[in-house]
Formats: sequence, C-alpha cells, structure tokens
Amino acid sequence: MQETVGNEGLSTAQVRFLTEFASSLVWNKPDLEILKPDLECNELVKILQDMMQKSDRRGRLILPNLAAHGNETVAIFSDYAGESSGDFHTYSFLTCGYNTCGSFIRKMKEIRAGWHLGDKEIAFKDFSMGQMQRALPDYLSAADMLVHGFLLTIVIDKKLLTVFGANEKKTRADLSKTLHAAGLGTWKPESAEKLLRVVHTVSFLVALLARSGQKVFWMSDNDTICANEALHRHALDLFQRAVEHYAPGRHLPVFGGGAPFKDSSLGITDLLSLADITASSVEHYLTRKNASDTVDFEVKAGSHSVLQWLAHDGLSLSKMTLIVRPGAEGGIETANLEFKLTDEPENVTAIPVVI
Repeated sequence: MQETVGNEGLSTAQVRFLTEFASSLVWNKPDLEILKPDLECNELVKILQDMMQKSDRRGRLILPNLAAHGNETVAIFSDYAGESSGDFHTYSFLTCGYNTCGSFIRKMKEIRAGWHLGDKEIAFKDFSMGQMQRALPDYLSAADMLVHGFLLTIVIDKKLLTVFGANEKKTRADLSKTLHAAGLGTWKPESAEKLLRVVHTVSFLVALLARSGQKVFWMSDNDTICANEALHRHALDLFQRAVEHYAPGRHLPVFGGGAPFKDSSLGITDLLSLADITASSVEHYLTRKNASDTVDFEVKAGSHSVLQWLAHDGLSLSKMTLIVRPGAEGGIETANLEFKLTDEPENVTAIPVVI
C-alpha cells in the first residue's frame, strides 16, 4: 500500500524517515470481525464490515493504530450533507487520535494567519470566499500529514428511505416508536432514521478503532440530531448503548460527546470542518453528476480541491468512501466510491506502507 506526500526534493534519508513514521501509525493486520456471528446487527453496520473486509482483501484498506505514540483519546468528528437538497445523503466521520493532533492545530494557526482567515470556520457554504479557496490546499495537505486518523464517508441514495428494514415510510415511523419506547426521546421519523444511521456508524468505528483504556469523544455537527440539549443527551445515550452492543466488555473510562459551541477552540473546529467539507463536496459532486448529460461538468469552486484530496491517502490520514443505493432488482447495492485524478501529479512521493 502506498500513501502520498508532497515532493519538495526529498532526500533518501527523508523518505526513509517518512516511511518508518507512516508505518508506525498503521494498524497492521486489523481485526475486522467486529460483528460476531451471534450478534444481532442492522443492515448498515453489516455493510460497513463487509465493505471494509472486501477492501482489505484487495489490499486497499489502511486503518490507523489509534493507540500509537501514546494516544489516550479517540475522537470522532461527524458532519452531514444533502438534507435540504440534492439526490444523496452523505455522512462523513473523522476518527482520529486526539492527543496526537497538536502538530496539526499548531500548523493551522500558521495557515490561518498566512491566508488571513482569522477565526473564520472552514465551511463548504463559504467556499465562494477567495481566501478560503486559496487556503484549502494547505489545509488539506496539513490534514494528510498531521491528522492521525481515518475519514469514512457514506453516501446513501435518497431513493432509499431507510437502511433499517423495508424501504417504506412505515419503517421509519416504527423506528421512531422504538426509540420512544426505549426511553430515547421523541423523534420525527426522518430524524429517527438519520439518528440511527449516524450513531450506529460512529459506534461501529469506536468498536473497530478504540482500545480498552482509551477515552472516547464524539462531536456531531449542530443539526436535527443535536437540535437541543435533550435530544443530544438521547443521542449520546443511544451511542453508549450501541458501543456496548458492538464492543461488549471494552473498558472506555471516559465516554462523552458534544456539539459545536460558540467559544469552541479553532483546533476542534478545524477537525470538524474536514467532515463538513468532505460530506458537502461529495454530495454536491454526485448530484451535479446525476444532472449532467456529459462527463464534463463544473462543480462549486473549492470542492474540486476536496475531491482531488479524496483521491489519495495521506501520510497519516487514510480515507474511504462508500455508496449505498437501490439495487437493480430490489434490495440494496453497495460499492466503494473511488476518486481518481485525470492527470497524475508529478510533485508527489509515494511512501510504501506494509499493512
């Protein structure tokens, strides 16, 4: 497996150092059997495990060892797109070693100062800003080099009303009733579906990547599943129950979550923004692709940088994008969504990593 870094005349010694460093961050021979045969599971997490196992067999899956370099906290930052428009719902989840993010946070202070971003959040909705477009390549490069983690994006076609049963509105209504009966709050059917999609994915990632003894923290974008404190508490309650279901006996001494708040640190905001711009750029691209009669179509300025970034793994950040859609003969069809560059850049060095 190869990961890429920008090539600025790297010496043999530098390439050797980067190779050793990248290898120290990778989880060798990962255990991908999270869902034991006797474990009751929904279709979504079955899809996640199956797609990861297939990717692993092809030699395409790179997962981080989030216990490397003394990391104590596994943090998950999630954001979503497609709720108000478009043909797809997209869900992006950055799972990273939070204690190893210091270098990224320091680098982002330099990037923000250099491009005059101040405390402006890096967000897809603001890609029209010139300085944000100009800052994006540096921001994404810093994430590739300095964020030790795994960025998973799940695309679900809106023709699939639910991934938790029969593809009909009644299923979502039943999910809402089930949550209420379990003491997990009152949710509209559409919100119940989204809550379960998000929480089960985050819980699966924790079961996959967090080790006993590590702290766990989940930050979700402010939206329908964090619309108020009561609903957010219910979401966190469901999160804890789901993690205990997928990772029984796993000792996680500190287990919590939050939503963005007014005075949150820019470091946390910049990590969450990686999920925001990924979810929105992928949804935007696929919706535009559906509407186009040709392979040559334009995307929103800035989003092209994100899509190019998704075409490769970074030195410390790996990426995976899945699409879930109706099958040609009913049921659900899944596939890896791989972005490829039309012209391979010349200024990169491939770093070999044994997995």
